[in-house]
Amino acid sequence: MEYRPFPEERADEFGAFMRYAFAPADGPYDPDEADDHDTIAERRGLFDAADDTVAVCAHHLFALRIRGADREVAGLSAVASSPEHRRRGHVARLLRESLAEYRDRGVDVSVLWPFEYAFYANYGWATASRYRYLTAPPEQLGFVDDLVATTGDAAGAFRPLDEGDFAAVEPVLAATADRYDLTMDWTEEWWRERTLSGWTTDPFVYGWERDGDLRGLCRYEFDDDPDDAGETVMRVSDAAAVDDEAWFQLLRFCRNHDSQVAEVRVRAPPDAPLLDLVEDPRAVDCEVRTGPMVRLVDVAGAVEALDPDPAVEATLSLAVVDPLAAWNDATFRVAVVDGDVAVEPFDAEPASPDATVDVGALSQLYVGYRSVDEAVRAGRLAAGDGTDFDDGVAAALRGLFPPRTTHLREGF
Repeated sequence: MEYRPFPEERADEFGAFMRYAFAPADGPYDPDEADDHDTIAERRGLFDAADDTVAVCAHHLFALRIRGADREVAGLSAVASSPEHRRRGHVARLLRESLAEYRDRGVDVSVLWPFEYAFYANYGWATASRYRYLTAPPEQLGFVDDLVATTGDAAGAFRPLDEGDFAAVEPVLAATADRYDLTMDWTEEWWRERTLSGWTTDPFVYGWERDGDLRGLCRYEFDDDPDDAGETVMRVSDAAAVDDEAWFQLLRFCRNHDSQVAEVRVRAPPDAPLLDLVEDPRAVDCEVRTGPMVRLVDVAGAVEALDPDPAVEATLSLAVVDPLAAWNDATFRVAVVDGDVAVEPFDAEPASPDATVDVGALSQLYVGYRSVDEAVRAGRLAAGDGTDFDDGVAAALRGLFPPRTTHLREGF
């Protein structure tokens, strides 16, 4: 088997894989019906000796805010195998090769949106963030009129956004990143090809601005809900706001569609205020859903890149269990001094490391989704000898991995 870039001249074959894996009800792939949107992903394939494709995937490289710094991350997507090649270990090989490529490129973190959490958990990915899925009749959003200005200069203005608005969007993203880790630092290409464009239908993208400054944006579509007698639904797939005022203004924008839609559905930040503010909480659904998954590509490189509080000083041995990346499946010496972290594998592993952790749980600690105490309580992080943690080791881990509020919004 050979892992390599997918040939551009075989793009229709890649499209056929995507159609069968993710939209089989649409029938066989027809290149004449394919959309003409460009892809900014790097396509990869696993090929047998006859050069037949047995599995495919795509890589997106972007920057995410992780613990106060924008760090390069690899987004893995479009993982698929044809039915005649399944259950032969090809996807595992594809994932392993992808991680090796990321490592060679100096990328220490991978994220993905899973079709099934248990599947990717077996290979070391783990939940990275949650979000709230809000469903409300638009009239239930009327409470915003009591919280924000609706007339005059203070009310600002709503306007559609297009390719020329990227510079105006950047400060919104920067402010959002200060509120939520895992906020993506969009490039202009991402803005054009992924935010303003959709897989099959382009979305509407509007912003709220005041005094000439953009302060919030939302991306949405309309469709008919077959479970609700064909009522029209407004689906907000992304919302970014610099503060709560901008968030409420975006909700006001959604409420103003009450003549068009029976329901508004919003994928919102994990702490987005709404349920306690509406007139009738029972008329509103607020689901907490798990979002994408994260995985450390290179444990040593990722942990060394951290910038902990200079007050944290410790030396400990950390045993990592990794089912896919052999370079991570080792015991590391972690030394933290004056805000710098040094990580190296032991030549001769200690019989009883200070701490043992699986790579998925370590990945959650790394981005701040889970606290050290939560990982211990879940049985994912433990002392190497099976006893309670030494107080110094526990304190060092808490200092190195304090929890953060994470919210990765983008699909890829």
